[in-house]
Amino acid sequence: MSLYNERIDVRSTTGGHPAFFAWRDRTYRVRRVIGAWSPPDEPGARAAAADVRLVRVAAESPEGELGIADLTCDAATGDWTMRRLWG
Repeated sequence: MSLYNERIDVRSTTGGHPAFFAWRDRTYRVRRVIGAWSPPDEPGARAAAADVRLVRVAAESPEGELGIADLTCDAATGDWTMRRLWG
């Protein structure tokens, strides 16, 4: 497992969860959302962190390989990032 922090393109469901994402010239299909987390709304919490949501998904590569990916979404910009991928 590596920490990537690379920007990705995401096609989301109507509920806002990723359905597909493109990373390094490959398109992955999200088979299921394992969990989604946002920082707690606490006084003194960093403002920048409050705008980032983490989504862990089970994904399938074009070759049918299964993996777990941590994706983040910046609520202010709508940009998605590949954080980690376990293959």
